[in-house]
Amino acid sequence: MNFLEIVSIAVPLVIAAALIGIIKYKFPKGNISSLVYAFIWGIFAGLASLFIQYLAHQMNLDLLRSLKRMTFYAFIVIGGAQEFFKFLVLRFYALPLKAFKGPSDGIIYSIIISMACCFVILISYTLNPAMEDLNYYYPMITTIGLAGVIFAIFMGYFIGLGKARKNRFVDSMTGLVAAAFIHGLYKFCFYTEEYALGAIAAIVELIIAIIFIGMAVRTQEAL
Repeated sequence: MNFLEIVSIAVPLVIAAALIGIIKYKFPKGNISSLVYAFIWGIFAGLASLFIQYLAHQMNLDLLRSLKRMTFYAFIVIGGAQEFFKFLVLRFYALPLKAFKGPSDGIIYSIIISMACCFVILISYTLNPAMEDLNYYYPMITTIGLAGVIFAIFMGYFIGLGKARKNRFVDSMTGLVAAAFIHGLYKFCFYTEEYALGAIAAIVELIIAIIFIGMAVRTQEAL
């Protein structure tokens, strides 16, 4: 394992630790145990998504010989599966918590869960010698952590919004589909080596994520 791989693995841990630290600093009397548990559950979400990848490998679905296979693998096996398992943790562990009141809370918990999942995925990638043969290996592992934050903002905003306005099902599904789509697009751009498309998509998604954060703060203040 080289220096770049170690740094890439550390990124999700640093982001999660920094976020938990900020919450503890702003609310010194608050209990951060629910955030720690969210991270632990996020690890299980990562392991579950790895199991789906293992099943896909057994069925040779990871032999990306055509555009159709790339699309299916990126949007269903990777993006869809990973975001689905993150969604399960966010929806059924975090959402029912009393401390979870709106979109800001949704974004915070979603980022914590996503970083745990990214941590597991990155370890699996760096321990797989075959991954280094891929042209996009290093660009991918160095951006997974930051990309995971954006996916988490999309999902967390909508799921938190659903709790704030008592419309959980529709908003939860919107968050899941949105996160799965942009995650799938992220991987698809690597598989097809469409880096220009990936860069444009990343900029647009970052702008939208920033807008969601602003809207989440305003919504939370109104609660």
